[in-house]
Amino acid sequence: MSHNSSRSKALNSELPLNQRASHARSCANHVSARLGITREELFKITMEATGIDLNEPKNESELMEAFSYFEQL
Repeated sequence: MSHNSSRSKALNSELPLNQRASHARSCANHVSARLGITREELFKITMEATGIDLNEPKNESELMEAFSYFEQL
């Protein structure tokens, strides 16, 4: 799946949070590849900056905050 396709699904508020989080993690794969780091490294950087674990976001607000952060890298 392309980054744009995963991104649009991650942003789709009509989907359940767990599906949106899965699509956000797919986007993280693309972003980490562009940055030349592993997905786990990107998750660590995001966690340090936002305090949010992308593996288990608690709510939509957390998911969107972490997603926005790593998308800007």
